This record gives sequence, C-alpha cells and structure tokens, in this order.
Amino acid sequence: MASLERRGNRFRVIFRLGGRKLHVSVNASDQKDAEACLVRLEENLRLVERGRLAIPDGADVGLFLLSDGRLEKKVAVVRPVRLAEMFETYRTEFTAGAKEAITREMENIHLNHLARLIGGDTPVSSVTAGTVQQFVDARSKELHRGHPVKPKTVRKAVATLRFVWNWANRRGQVPTKFPEVELVFPKEKQPEPFRTYDQVRAILARGGIDKRRERELWDGLFLDPDQVAAVLAHVRLKPNTKYLHPFLVTAAYTGARRSELFRARVEDFDFDAKLILLREKKRSRDKETFRTVDLSPKVEAVMRAFFADGHPGGAVAFCSKPDRMLTDGQAWKAFRTGVRGSKWHVLRGFHAFRHSFASNLAAAGVDQRVIDELMGHTTVEMQKRYRHLFPDQRRQAILTVFGG
Repeated sequence: MASLERRGNRFRVIFRLGGRKLHVSVNASDQKDAEACLVRLEENLRLVERGRLAIPDGADVGLFLLSDGRLEKKVAVVRPVRLAEMFETYRTEFTAGAKEAITREMENIHLNHLARLIGGDTPVSSVTAGTVQQFVDARSKELHRGHPVKPKTVRKAVATLRFVWNWANRRGQVPTKFPEVELVFPKEKQPEPFRTYDQVRAILARGGIDKRRERELWDGLFLDPDQVAAVLAHVRLKPNTKYLHPFLVTAAYTGARRSELFRARVEDFDFDAKLILLREKKRSRDKETFRTVDLSPKVEAVMRAFFADGHPGGAVAFCSKPDRMLTDGQAWKAFRTGVRGSKWHVLRGFHAFRHSFASNLAAAGVDQRVIDELMGHTTVEMQKRYRHLFPDQRRQAILTVFGG
C-alpha cells in the first residue's frame, strides 16, 4: 500500500491513490520516526478508501494523510516586515508626482532618522506607542548645527511614519494601521513675529545674539512697499539670470509660493483678463488645485517684456532653458547672487516677498477674507500670523485712544 524511501538523511513515503503514484516528504530525524509516519499515513489512507475520511479539493494529499486530516497545505511561515523594508517599498512604489519633490526629500530625511533610532531591522508589528515615544525623546535630544532639533521637525517625522505605515497597511504590506498614540513633545517655540528691517537691526545692535537667533529674526522680516521696490530695483541691475527679476516681481506682487512659480506656465498669465493662474499643491493632497490672483500693472509690464525678450521659449514661465523647470538649488543660487552687494543680502529667501505681500495688504485695511483668497491660506494659525498692521499704525491707534 505504501513504502518508505530514504535519500541521504531525508525520508519520504511512496503510496498510490486512485491509480496515481504519490509521495510526501517526512520530517523525521531517524528510521524509527520515519516508519511511524509511514504507519500513520497507511491508516489514514485506509480510512479514505473506506469513505470515512474525505480529502478536500486542492489539498496536499500526502500532507493531509500524514496530519490525520488536519492540514490541507503546508503552513506558511510569514516573515515579519521590517521597518527598513516598509520604507524602501514606499520610496520606490509610492505614486510618482503625488507629492512635491522637495516634500519627498524631507520625507527621506525623516525616514532615515526613524530607521536609525528605532532600527531598520525592527519588525513593524513590534513598533508600539512606547517605541514611537522613545524615538521622540531620543530625536529631541539630538543637535542640529549645535542646537536641539526643533519639536516641529520631530512632529513631522512622526507624521511621516504614520503616513507611510497607513499607506503600507492599505496596500496589504503590513497587517495593522499606525497605533493610536498620545505622544509628549517638547514645547514648541512660536514663530517670530514679523518685524521691520529697522526693528531687526536694533535688536542685533544690542549684541548677545548668536547665529541661529539672528537667522530667526531675519526669517520674520517683512518689507514695506518701498523696500520691496528697492530690492527688486537692485536685482534688476544684476545680469546673472534673466528670469530672476520677473520671478521676484511676480512673487512680490502676487504672494505666490516659490513652488507655484516653479510650476507656472506662460499660458497662466492672462494679460487680457489681468489674471495669473497659480497651480497649488498644498490645499489638497488628492488633486491639483488652482487659484487666481489679479495682475498688477507692474507684474504685467515686467512679464510682457520678459516673454517678448529674454524668455528662452517653451511652455514653462520661469526657466533658463526651454521647458526646463527651475530647481530649488538653481533658484536659491540665483537669489543669493541677486541680493549680493546690498543691504538686502540678509533676506533669508523668497518667502519674505510672500508674507510682505500679505502684510502690506493687511496694513492697507484689506478684508482678511480677500487676503486669504489671494494667499491660498487654509489654517487659522497661518491667517493670524499675517493679520497685523505696521508698527506706526498700531502705535497711532493706541495714541488715538489713550494718548491723552
């Protein structure tokens, strides 16, 4: 009915059923154990032949008979997914173009720190709320350029972990969602209030300010309309890149984000309707959204001249080569060169023009709802930071009521 066959240190049982010759490997360490398996299979085979034991369709017949009808297929040993594997799958398979390139770069930095501190070989299933809190505590103690890592940065790293984990869960790579956690972070520092150029200079003149604090102060710099015009006039005299002056003029008088200007196309400047179409990415995660901003005469004049003489051609509005979008590094280098040699070298980036645009509108008494629409604001916190008046106007308001 059945026989035992030995091949080296391995055994298998040979048997016939329904006119077919079958065999099954036996997990036995010696001849005696193998013979016991043979006896068990023969007993179950007789039960099948008598109709007292039914073999399910698609079952592994040999395994079914050896296990007394308990197993139909081999038990699959599932190796737990490691943290580094989940991260790598996300890096290579997450939908291209769904997020900004700079966002993906920052995510990669966060994922590297998560793998380093939690351990890339750590099974995802073993990561608990306690594990995440340990990461928060450890990362918060680390230094970046001689200063503790900001709580906001640590929060973003945890948010990245949550997003990647839940993405992996939706596609079936990991069995559970990100654990519900109530984490404790170090207290965050409120962003610096916006200050004028003279206010920042006065603070620095008192002394005792380190480099990081100085950067924070200049990050909060806003420019009044005359100062905006002065910066643009200085940049215009620099022949380094033809696109830089039109780029900064559009940023200064539309409040557009840097990334929105990177994506801008020639067709987005509607000179007849006096509008510019801005292609957003921050308002919605699922789709590209748009908003329109009215073209001021300054923007229209500069852009008409740029498109007529200076633009390299193609559909991309701001570029140095046809249809080649600017990169962050390329634009940053051009910006630093543009402000070099003037007192405006302290500007920390393009964002100074964006929040100066909102500040000047607020100072002129423009309705906050109009400012929000032009800026594409989506949070109350963001709105509050721009909702202020120039210092002289605030002082005059106090003196008008309490001056006597």
